[in-house]
Amino acid sequence: MSSSLLIEVSWSAGSGAGWTERSGVAVMAMGSGAGRVVPSLTVRVARASNPGGTVAMWVRDRLDELFTDEDFADWYPADGRRGLSPACLAMVSVLQFAENLTDRQAAEAVRCRLDWKYCLGLELDDAGFDFSVLSEFRARMAQDDRADRLLAVMVDRLAAAGLVKRRGAVRTDSTHVLAAVRTLNRTELVTETLRAALEQLALADGQWLTTLITADWADRYGRPAFYHRLPKGKAALQEYVPQVGADGLGLLTAVFADDAPPRLRALPQVELLRQVWVQQYWHDSSGRLRWRDPKSHKDRLSRRNMARRAALQPGAEGRPDPDTASVPWASLEILSPYDPEARYRQKLTAAGKKHWIGYRDHQTEICDDGPRVIVQVVTQPAPEQDIDALDAIHQGLARQGFTGLEHFVDAGYVTPETIDQAARVHGFVLTGPVRPDPRARAHPGFTKADFVPDWEAQTLTCPRGVTSPPWKPTLGDGHERLSVLFPKPACRACPDRLECTGNADGRGRHIILLPQQLQEIQTRVRHEQETPQWQQHSAIRAGCEATVSETVHAHGLRHCRYHDLAKTHVQHVLIAAGTNIVRLGGHFPPGTTPPRPPRRTSQFQRLCRNTPH
Repeated sequence: MSSSLLIEVSWSAGSGAGWTERSGVAVMAMGSGAGRVVPSLTVRVARASNPGGTVAMWVRDRLDELFTDEDFADWYPADGRRGLSPACLAMVSVLQFAENLTDRQAAEAVRCRLDWKYCLGLELDDAGFDFSVLSEFRARMAQDDRADRLLAVMVDRLAAAGLVKRRGAVRTDSTHVLAAVRTLNRTELVTETLRAALEQLALADGQWLTTLITADWADRYGRPAFYHRLPKGKAALQEYVPQVGADGLGLLTAVFADDAPPRLRALPQVELLRQVWVQQYWHDSSGRLRWRDPKSHKDRLSRRNMARRAALQPGAEGRPDPDTASVPWASLEILSPYDPEARYRQKLTAAGKKHWIGYRDHQTEICDDGPRVIVQVVTQPAPEQDIDALDAIHQGLARQGFTGLEHFVDAGYVTPETIDQAARVHGFVLTGPVRPDPRARAHPGFTKADFVPDWEAQTLTCPRGVTSPPWKPTLGDGHERLSVLFPKPACRACPDRLECTGNADGRGRHIILLPQQLQEIQTRVRHEQETPQWQQHSAIRAGCEATVSETVHAHGLRHCRYHDLAKTHVQHVLIAAGTNIVRLGGHFPPGTTPPRPPRRTSQFQRLCRNTPH
């Protein structure tokens, strides 16, 4: 390597990648990992203006380069004009979300900030690039699993630098994310959906659309649908909603007619119009378009196959089964034409009801000694439960090479089934509280744990010595369960009947057991989680709430910048990567502590020290 590529340094720095010795002088081979070095003038000016360094400079000094162009080889075609370095764009995107900047601000930082030029290996007179390049890069990143692969590359670089261990303990927590849309009532939704379809059709083929436009369409769909622009009064709305439905149905009929241009049917807003009309309208037996009823809160997916629901017959006036004449469940209902994947969620918390439209973000970070690096991010629609994301989290950790982990989570992720699957499939120890016995709170007598099962005889013995008849297989929420029913005479004669069964009509105790392996896990964890040792051991999970707070308040996690699930996931991954480098920027080698200036004392404290007592 020529001497021009070796920059003598006289400042003190921790041991990191790229440091060598030459004739007793510390030198740094910058950019040797990717073949791109930091210009000497950029090094001198950046060090002179930032003698203490910044997060961006730490990345360059400690990790050489976080990304290389080879990491993105399959993102771009092999032929064509050479563009900007994808490694450079990836690093700019991470720095952008580390400081919660907009695209324009990030592009300006590349042009103007010395520490960013140092990190990217740019000349001082480098003009940077247009801000629109960043959105194009994120569009590529939103395809397939590229966002997860980018975070995996970052974890690999940190592991190679000794900052991440692939064994130990991790913890996960989730938080709600608000979609970048405004909340619409159902009337606003159908009006705005039709207006969005008309706008897109006007751009695609305005001449064809001209033949369908009527005189009153400009008043109804010429401006965004806001509540104050809708007809006032219940009677006026009852006339307005069918009119919008008829207009939308007429537009769909014309688009799907044989003489219509086929390309119009493939427009996203036209397909969205069709889906929203299916969800919000229906045809009765006479063929009349009708407005659907609000969603039924008593309707559940687990009840759909029950005989009493399947036996329901259509009502009067051709009204079909209620589950087809009402708005679909929150997991299916489209709430905005501009982000059709955003969903409604309502959750009961200690502070009361929380409801939002958007998504849910799950962050998994390392919680061993060392920097708290976020290694896995999962983004799901808001109605999805925490437990639904657990398998995706474990699969992602396994793909990244993590083994023998202890995974700390809260009760939303834990059931006996998930504990068993984590250990059996991935070799992970899932640590979290299992739902306590609900009868233990209502009846402080005998709980299920007080009954002794005989798995060979398939019987259950109560604390009073009464043995049940052989249990029978049953289903609970679609899973295999065992139904145990004690004989009525034995329970009636028991002095603990009221404390045990909780009923006064003489029925026997009914207990639902899990399959043997799962039941043993449930019994063991319910017992362990009541001990002080388990509570102290699992208290480490609470630290993940600080990570949620940091990503929300410092990096803008709570509000989506973009539409649809894939781009929202890209935002979450970049926020996680940005959070990591901010945390790592303050990381010192093991066994050392950063210099800490003495705490300032107030005038009153100094007065007290100087006053004799």
